[in-house]
Amino acid sequence: MVRFRKNKNLLICILCSLVMAAAIFGTAIIKGNGAFTIFADFNAQQLPFATAVRNALAAKPFGQWVWNLDLGASLINGFSFFNFGSPFFWISVLFSKISFPYLAGYLYILKYVIASVTAYYYIKLFVKDSKYAVIGGLLYAFSGFQTTNLMFFHFHDVVAFFPLMLIGLELTMKDSKYSPLFIFAIFLNCVINYFFFIQEVIFLIIYFLLRFWNRSSIKEFAVRIFKSVLCGILGVGMGSIMFVPSVMYIMGNSRSETALYLQNLLYDTRHLLFILKGMILPGDTMNSHSAIYVGNWDSTSCYIPLFGFALVLAFVVKNKGWLRNILIISLVVSCSPLLQSGFIAFTVPYQRWWFMFVLMASLATSIVMEDVKKYDIAKYSLIYIGIILAYFVIIKFIRFDAAGTQIIYHPGRLLLFVAIAILGPSIILLLVKTNKFNYNLVLSLVCLFALITTGITLKLYRTGSDTASYMNDFNIGSKLKRNDQQYRYNTSNNLFTLTGNASGIGAFSSTVENSSKEFDALFDWYSSNSSKTNFNDKNPEGLLLGGKYIISSQQDGRKILEKVSEGKKTYYIESQKACPIGFAVDHYIVKQNLLKLPKEKRAVAMMNAAVVDNGSVDKIDSAASKLDVKDIDYNKVDKNIDRTVENRVRNFKRDNTGFSCTTNYGKEKLVWFSVPYDKGWDAALDGRKIDVINSGGMMAIKVPKGEHKAVFKYHTPWFKAGTIISGISFMIFIVLSLTILIKRRRD
Repeated sequence: MVRFRKNKNLLICILCSLVMAAAIFGTAIIKGNGAFTIFADFNAQQLPFATAVRNALAAKPFGQWVWNLDLGASLINGFSFFNFGSPFFWISVLFSKISFPYLAGYLYILKYVIASVTAYYYIKLFVKDSKYAVIGGLLYAFSGFQTTNLMFFHFHDVVAFFPLMLIGLELTMKDSKYSPLFIFAIFLNCVINYFFFIQEVIFLIIYFLLRFWNRSSIKEFAVRIFKSVLCGILGVGMGSIMFVPSVMYIMGNSRSETALYLQNLLYDTRHLLFILKGMILPGDTMNSHSAIYVGNWDSTSCYIPLFGFALVLAFVVKNKGWLRNILIISLVVSCSPLLQSGFIAFTVPYQRWWFMFVLMASLATSIVMEDVKKYDIAKYSLIYIGIILAYFVIIKFIRFDAAGTQIIYHPGRLLLFVAIAILGPSIILLLVKTNKFNYNLVLSLVCLFALITTGITLKLYRTGSDTASYMNDFNIGSKLKRNDQQYRYNTSNNLFTLTGNASGIGAFSSTVENSSKEFDALFDWYSSNSSKTNFNDKNPEGLLLGGKYIISSQQDGRKILEKVSEGKKTYYIESQKACPIGFAVDHYIVKQNLLKLPKEKRAVAMMNAAVVDNGSVDKIDSAASKLDVKDIDYNKVDKNIDRTVENRVRNFKRDNTGFSCTTNYGKEKLVWFSVPYDKGWDAALDGRKIDVINSGGMMAIKVPKGEHKAVFKYHTPWFKAGTIISGISFMIFIVLSLTILIKRRRD
């Protein structure tokens, strides 16, 4: 009985979050006959990516290269941002290889429960009665940040475990015996997602300085810094197996380019209105906003169910101290793209750090709730209502500019969000005025508002979603065969290329190999978010990349190799002429000269010549001569393809460790492979190591005349070093933990 009473509020937190999450996601699961889908990125990335990694882990022999992410990519670099370090993904590995769509909804429920519990334990450190931590935990887990990011399955992993870092820090500062908890929390967040971990570390530094600064004892403050840094180094060291190779990879990613410019110091009027909307209104759908922007993918929402920022406002005005300062700093940072980009090394000014802002706001709300008589919450609720009404009037009735630019796109939805945002503090105001403001009623209202706001946005995201049709394509993709290993499917559809053994000519992903994006740039398709998504089966670029097999819902006269059916859908696998993955060329073309050609001619030119930079010309020697672009018949694509087929490598075999082939040419040749160049590749010819040439983002090697065997093996750069660091760090962690445990038992 004593134990139950002691854990009563924790059980209430678990039960409330479980019931709410089950109600929200369970409805979608039932409608999908067990499968859970949402929209866009979730369907196109989260579900097939998890399946692709599951397949890669089960492949024999096990290796670090996957062939079906774009033209091929590092298993770790390609998926560590999405799911490779996620505990929830590893739970799914226990099930069948195509079961993830049937697990995703339940995993979402689990994530919400864990986020509520970890936030509960953090907020519990600052309130006398833990029942107020229940409210804070629910506010954090069901915030607008979670809602607007429903499409990004992996974001919720970060939200679920971030509070552990603050809990570990707080406890370690009180007693060093808790340092293993802090270290493990750092390790866990580090391996879950390196992108968010960098933001978390920066926030943690700000938090530490404001929370533990002690002017009266500089020595004590210095000791705390030293202790925290040591814990941080050990925690990151333990996570180095994932963190080191991932960070080294993104340093070469185009999305990591600095945004440190004076012009990014402040947002313009429109973006400031958008930031304010994300603070005061429930989380909107990113693909189709109700107002300000038609679509925006910056994760711009930190709405708190029921209260909004009304009680946060009361806290900030009434109090002084570290929490008030963090809230003010968070608000100031939110108004500057330059400061926001500082959370991720001055690259992009996302609001994807706002979950930490939400946790601080939830803490402030819980503190006010516990000592409600100290705060004039009626006054600040009224002020907050006025802010929302003023905002609505401004964007509704005042023209944005002289041209009358439209900034409201879904008036009905906007009005609904405004009504919900106003209704919450209005109810609080009414309860205070009628002396009916009590914990149980407020907890019920928090649950109701969380259920409504999350449920509405999920429904909006799922509007028009056909789970049955999606699952048909998903299952068809899992049935596609690899066919001839020298060729690919002429598609960039993730459902077809990532759920089974097929590999295509592209992928919708932001973490394809950096060199693959270099190849995209040759055709002016460069996009920081995707690669080769504009191909169709007749583009010479797709034929250059081995796109021989076509997936068609209708027969169109080509040779049909196979018919694949699932449910009410049937697809025909057809073949056409295409270049093999590896073939010899007689010429080379300098990159600058290739770019002078019209875009539609570049792929045909590359069927005859390997692209090289000026600095690589000397490496070719006599293996190839300079291409005269006038000698190519660009109109006869088939003729150019036939030449590559005649000069293809033989016995081409590929697996997750790399690939191999044999060559037998009458003279020295330059052999080009449509496989992304990466420093992790080791190439050997007849057992002797050879140099690999970066050819427009792909790979080329020189081979002498006669018969030879080439073997390419892939090892993720820095993975070995990261593994060694992790191993050593874990041993230190175990020794430290045992030492502390033994000391506690002696004491």
